[in-house]
Amino acid sequence: MDGWQGETRVDRLPGQPESLSSHSGDRDPSRRTSLLAAVCVVVLAIAVSAMAMRSRDPDWPTRCGVDGRANWCAKPSRAMTTAPLTRLAHDYCPALASVPGGVVPRPLSLGDLAGPDVFARTTGTRGSGAEDALLGRGSSFSWVTRTSGGAQNGTVELRCPGQTFLVPSMRLTGEQFRSTVAASRGQRGRIDFAELAKSSVRRFPSRFRTSYGFLSCDTSGLDLRRLTPGTAFTCRVEVYSWLGQGGYRLDYRVAGRPPYFVRDAQQ
Repeated sequence: MDGWQGETRVDRLPGQPESLSSHSGDRDPSRRTSLLAAVCVVVLAIAVSAMAMRSRDPDWPTRCGVDGRANWCAKPSRAMTTAPLTRLAHDYCPALASVPGGVVPRPLSLGDLAGPDVFARTTGTRGSGAEDALLGRGSSFSWVTRTSGGAQNGTVELRCPGQTFLVPSMRLTGEQFRSTVAASRGQRGRIDFAELAKSSVRRFPSRFRTSYGFLSCDTSGLDLRRLTPGTAFTCRVEVYSWLGQGGYRLDYRVAGRPPYFVRDAQQ
């Protein structure tokens, strides 16, 4: 018993340096190098992905070049799918307004505009261009064109295919679009140009099957954020019928109460 108690345990050979770890694998320098390299690759991939997400232009479609066509894209821009724009498309087009739920991008093949895998079509460049997308649900959709960059930045064109005898298409400047969105949210002192577009054709009986093109308004002399009652502005509506193509001019004045516009008394 006394001899056993005095025995000393040896964990290493004489002259062998003392290890900091009891795991032999950690003492392999090549394995540590491989692990470090793998960690660096993962970190680099995450950083590149984060930079790509931050650098993505929200005003321009992504994954373009579908089917070899540079202007065909698999996804519309984020700006095209914001709640204000999709809500306007849903509420303005009669076929969509009767369908519950929001609208989402639909393939351009529904409008015979591109292939079935295409959800956006571009013209121009990122610096000054436009994209087309169909926002809808099921087989019903609104055809929306949005301009990005250039002198017409923020312009929105909205069409309701198959229902142009009920409502005209709209061409809204960026300022007019923002005014319409603010009005739809209940903000006072803002003109709702979607409501103006609908009211502009109510005096025409639908039995004539008149088809309307774009309604556009010249509000360059107005500050749509601070309306001055009595200020005049004009709009024009394109009209198509069996008699041919034409149009008519509408004169409006800013009103001091909702809907903040009135038809000129002389019309």
